[in-house]
Amino acid sequence: MHIKKSKMSKTWPVPRKGKGKRFIAVPSHSANKGISVLFVLRDLLGIVRTRKEARHMALEGLVKVNNQIRKDENFPVQVFDTINLDKAKLNYRLEIVNKKFSLKKISAKEAETKVVKISGKTIMGKNLVQMNLEDGRNILTKDKFSVGDSIVLDTVKGGIKKVLPLKEGANIEIISGKHAGEKGKLKGFEGLSRGKNYVIELNGSEVRLPYKTILVIE
Repeated sequence: MHIKKSKMSKTWPVPRKGKGKRFIAVPSHSANKGISVLFVLRDLLGIVRTRKEARHMALEGLVKVNNQIRKDENFPVQVFDTINLDKAKLNYRLEIVNKKFSLKKISAKEAETKVVKISGKTIMGKNLVQMNLEDGRNILTKDKFSVGDSIVLDTVKGGIKKVLPLKEGANIEIISGKHAGEKGKLKGFEGLSRGKNYVIELNGSEVRLPYKTILVIE
């Protein structure tokens, strides 16, 4: 799927205007949260020149996202996901830098984990809860957690390495809005008529942000 550059998310690291292609490849889903494998391989890394070459790489099982083989070049890569190119011994993590998506080269060891927000929970039985994650995964666990916490996910074994509570003093990264990519600490909460804002200390000053814009990180 393609859209006009003028309509793409401002987080995409390409100019919206100017010379070059008028259209840009977007993921098959979650288009506002990430970029496609095709865009990563062709436009960011320059490993391939065409969609056909990207599709061939994917179908050959040469591309992994979070250590899982993805054979669709339109598969979405979201913030903090990893791209694993085992044959080339290359690993990258998608991050936000200066409000734009950016690939950071990382080690194979670093690529074994990712931080992901907990978006919901479902009681499955005595002492057993299903943890619903922002990236679409569901994990059965006996760990104690709250919606809004994050976890460090083992992308190789699929298990939880650590729960990162959303509480005062937690390290926070802003994942959307004008402060996207900035890091700070959670100082407290500000009650609203509906819900609450989160008071984050950023570079010596305080900002108040909604829940959907923040992520607890290590």
